[in-house]
Amino acid sequence: MRAFRPILRRGFSSLHQKPFTLPPPKLISSSKLVDEERVPWYGHNRFYPAKPGDVLADCFQILVKIGYGSSSTAWLARDLRQYVNSMISSPNIALNSVSDSSDGEVVVTLKITNSDGAVSEQELEIEEHIAKSGSSHGGRALLRTNLEYFQVEGPQGKHLCLAYPPMRESLWRFQRRFENSVVPFPLLKVYLVILLEALDCLHTACGVVHSDLKLENIMMPFEDGEVLSNFLNQHLEQPAEYKIDATGRHVYRHNSDFGDLRRLWMNMVPHIVDFGSSLQLHGETGRGLYPIQSNQYRAPEVTLGFPWNRSADIWNLGTLIWDMAEGTELFQQAQDPTGNYNAKAHLAEMIALLGPPPPNLISASHSTLVLKWPQKIQLYGGELCENAMEMFHGPFFDDDGNFLHQQLIPDRKIEDTLPLLEKKDRYELLSFARKMLTWDPEERPTARELLEHSFLKLQ
Repeated sequence: MRAFRPILRRGFSSLHQKPFTLPPPKLISSSKLVDEERVPWYGHNRFYPAKPGDVLADCFQILVKIGYGSSSTAWLARDLRQYVNSMISSPNIALNSVSDSSDGEVVVTLKITNSDGAVSEQELEIEEHIAKSGSSHGGRALLRTNLEYFQVEGPQGKHLCLAYPPMRESLWRFQRRFENSVVPFPLLKVYLVILLEALDCLHTACGVVHSDLKLENIMMPFEDGEVLSNFLNQHLEQPAEYKIDATGRHVYRHNSDFGDLRRLWMNMVPHIVDFGSSLQLHGETGRGLYPIQSNQYRAPEVTLGFPWNRSADIWNLGTLIWDMAEGTELFQQAQDPTGNYNAKAHLAEMIALLGPPPPNLISASHSTLVLKWPQKIQLYGGELCENAMEMFHGPFFDDDGNFLHQQLIPDRKIEDTLPLLEKKDRYELLSFARKMLTWDPEERPTARELLEHSFLKLQ
């Protein structure tokens, strides 16, 4: 186990140096679906049966469940080793630290992964690589990676546990605290500089593509240590509800609402998190082939079956500008009403907003769409796909380069997609965003080149 780096040096009135017994939570009906029970392909035997008060690896006492997903649950936990003092610090995580006392209490976010841990092992490998390769880059502190890790034995196998600096909330939730639920324009520029600095570290120092950038994967730290202190004390007195399912497993409700922001929110800096879908590419010519990215943010080269590289992240961040500035996605017909990806409608919307793709890209797509992946991918419905043609239901262009689904092209102009901005701000932002949203990935600037754009020069 690696040496533990402290995150929170904060004394809690109801915490002690040894494990303690929590008050009993409220039991709710077993007929109600709770948290991870709602995710597709849920299997109770894959999730570790964590309970508040449990001690894992003789080191961490579980306190409060704060999140869940299809492959893990997340909990606040206290470190029982108690060797932290006020002189300990880590320059690599200075922006993550929340500290206002030297009482020695350490709290982490503990991600407990499922027992079928291929994805979690990959995530661990990527994070270890980032920690090693990015250490000298200024953007390293903006990439949240694990502080340490260990395994626990569950009823159905081993579970990888990753300890992280605790964060307050996602940027998706944070921006809803502002007027119109959007990031104010001056702050948007600051956040773009920060995120591009983080991506430059990820891309150039680490050779890694994140591949799943979205507001939920950008986290904001705590503005004040007392916010977390108060939250924990409240939940230690009034634990979250839980149910007992038909197998006897306890399933707890999560709570990630840490309350109103304090006036210190200007000190909060966004961090890129969740490297479970990330891939390390080797050298400047390294490419990935499997489909990546969330539906609304998927780059055109991915949909058209081209091998992709770090420029896919640049497209991804470019689309997120609309999420931050307008509170809505740029591409609004990428999914059908059931939430399934509609590649034809997505490409049609790209054509409406960005113009048609270059002829050479269209011509090459006839071959790239049928490039076989190393392994087939199984969709939620059970269908197996071996290339982009099968997964995204191509082809999309005829032999003459004409789009085959003209009726799907909406009557939209990119100039009309930022109504909340003043005309001057809209013009400047579009001049910047257009460079990120090019059909040809080779034409997109790198993160470092984008940092030199005049739009981001802070006055």
